[in-house]
Amino acid sequence: MKRSYALFAIIWIVAAWTSVIMAEPLLPALDSVMPPYLAIGKALADDSLKGVASQAAAMKSPIEREKSGFFPKELPADLDRLAKATDLDAARLAYKDVSDRLIALFRDHHVQTGHYFVCTCPMAQASWIQTDKEIKNPFYGSAMLLCGDVTETF
Repeated sequence: MKRSYALFAIIWIVAAWTSVIMAEPLLPALDSVMPPYLAIGKALADDSLKGVASQAAAMKSPIEREKSGFFPKELPADLDRLAKATDLDAARLAYKDVSDRLIALFRDHHVQTGHYFVCTCPMAQASWIQTDKEIKNPFYGSAMLLCGDVTETF
């Protein structure tokens, strides 16, 4: 019986180590959109629209160049709404749609880098992606900056 536990422990350690080693780089198409996406999330968490329009445009450009159908067809329109937002509420609603589509894309393509975390705010009933496990809520900003939990890792 002790041998069974030892063998199980060894298999578990090897599996855990392999999963860390098997982390892959981000797909090139996603790699081009994540820096502006993350900058938008930071601005919204800071209760600011500064740079949101330009970052949304920076995100949209590689998406429109991608002709393989990799990105959801609705994403450019979501980014247009985000770029045209004149207040935080409108920007956050558009950011929620962008986030939902990116999270689905990460899941559909089984992205596993170990560097992206899906965070979920139960109050906003919304999720977003960030590169840090410390919650910085873009949907409530300073009012509830720490509201949310890491719910998934990509």
